[in-house]
Amino acid sequence: MSDPLTRLAIVYGTDKFGYHDYTPNYHKLFAHLRDSPVRMMEIGVGGYGDSDRGGQSLEVWRDYFPQGEITGIDIQKKVMDLGPRVRILQGSQVDEAFLRTVEAERGPFDIILDDGSHRNEHVVESFRILFPTLKAGGIYAVEDVQTSFFPRFGGSITLDAPNSVGLFARLMRSLDGDHPEVADIVAIERFHNIVVAHKRSAGGQEPDMFASPIFEAVAGPSAKVLVVGDTGFDAGCLPFATGSVAHVATLTAGAPALDGFDVVILSVSGDGAEAVAAIETALAGMRDDSVLAVRCTGGLSGFGAEGAVMDYAARRFVEVDHREIAVNFPTYDCAPIAKSIYAIERFRGGLIFRKAANDYPSNVAFDPDHPGAARALALMEAVLDGEAKEGGLVTYADMIIRLRSRESASALIERLTAIGATSRRYFLMAIAQAKGARDHEEALRISEKALEHFPNDPQFVTWLADALVGLHDLDRAERELRSLLEIDPRARTAVAGLTRVLSIKGALEEAATLTRKTMSLFPAAGRVARFRFLASLLRRMNDPEGAEAAMAAALEWEEKAASKAAAAKPA
Repeated sequence: MSDPLTRLAIVYGTDKFGYHDYTPNYHKLFAHLRDSPVRMMEIGVGGYGDSDRGGQSLEVWRDYFPQGEITGIDIQKKVMDLGPRVRILQGSQVDEAFLRTVEAERGPFDIILDDGSHRNEHVVESFRILFPTLKAGGIYAVEDVQTSFFPRFGGSITLDAPNSVGLFARLMRSLDGDHPEVADIVAIERFHNIVVAHKRSAGGQEPDMFASPIFEAVAGPSAKVLVVGDTGFDAGCLPFATGSVAHVATLTAGAPALDGFDVVILSVSGDGAEAVAAIETALAGMRDDSVLAVRCTGGLSGFGAEGAVMDYAARRFVEVDHREIAVNFPTYDCAPIAKSIYAIERFRGGLIFRKAANDYPSNVAFDPDHPGAARALALMEAVLDGEAKEGGLVTYADMIIRLRSRESASALIERLTAIGATSRRYFLMAIAQAKGARDHEEALRISEKALEHFPNDPQFVTWLADALVGLHDLDRAERELRSLLEIDPRARTAVAGLTRVLSIKGALEEAATLTRKTMSLFPAAGRVARFRFLASLLRRMNDPEGAEAAMAAALEWEEKAASKAAAAKPA
């Protein structure tokens, strides 16, 4: 079984499920708004620089909120038509004037979801601009916050500002204070790679922490609740039904075994070491799929921002992304409990921990054999076996190719062909499959079909030329590549394709001249291959000195490429 949002994510092919496990949490966050005329903005449409790619998550939100108006913004131009309730606007997520215009024309928004550049300075700036414009009671979610720990995105293990997780950890700490920065924030939630801030409702009332959807997974008619530290706590105020309630003054040796309870409510009267010890004892003793709610009592205004409880909570808040931390900073000493804290919620005067497996494989080190990932892949297969859109089939086929083999995805590619798929990703997979099978006629046919939909696309023209070379039609291959280069002289794949064709035809001088002339188009790693190709041409032209110089240049660029790759690796 799956929730309706996850099923839509699979059908349309957004990576919010599969490589990530976001949609189950988004469903819990947004389910109460499904039938409302919500206004939602998502930062980042996807598809990178291609105007026709992306938009899968906008399709998901459109169908998930049947009365909603969905707005997507992206720094790249996007031209897809997703229906009258979806509008895509071009602009930067840190262009304040642009964002003000979007909010004035399409807002105020009930939900804002930042799935944009993922650069820490951009995330922080977008939140500064947009959170105050959010409708009262609105929800602001930031996705892929694991980049807080990716140096190439401006992240660090010390969370040096600007840092997205660092920002929300600080806000979480300060929630019980009177700082203006948190005046309109009533709750902050944390899931794997996601942070959520809830805005104060129009009435200004504080939310009931026990009404949180986090209890739905564990609390029901037969739920067992243990109240610790406040023996006078009225369990009748709990909005969820309970099978039984037990009260104990402290977690001592004589207390009931914690693994027998679905919910533990821990009341602490301070925020020092004793309170932290009680929280640690509770979490260590509770079973998976249970919830620990920590209440600050004793007449205090709440947990101090610099107190021991917030120190402990902030570290757990950070370490929810323990997998990504380990990828980038393998020597970081992450607490073992991090693998068992699935979610954290912070309310004024309260904290909630959901204890459950938090070990879904990171998208930067995705493991298809991990039980959670294997279940996700099986669910994708089951859903797509019945209801499927092109986007869902393409995304699943792409995952199968990456995680298993191209042959494993052949039936999916054939299914896409049968339904008349026309997306760029489909054509890329179908042509690659034909090339792998050395079926030049099929590769030519699909390339020609792709160019009907994407005229003068450099990759498709180059693969069409490759198929023509395989069919020994060198003259047409040359014509196709030259025609493209007249339109786009900086198309690297076409340059490489044309020099190859010229080499095969024996036009060595022209091939060498073109190779030299276009060398600057290629990045460091690409220049290695281009200089080696030049060396092979010069050897055939009986120019051993030139060939030796070209090989020396290849070695020099190989060292540069290796140094650049090493610098880009996590510390």
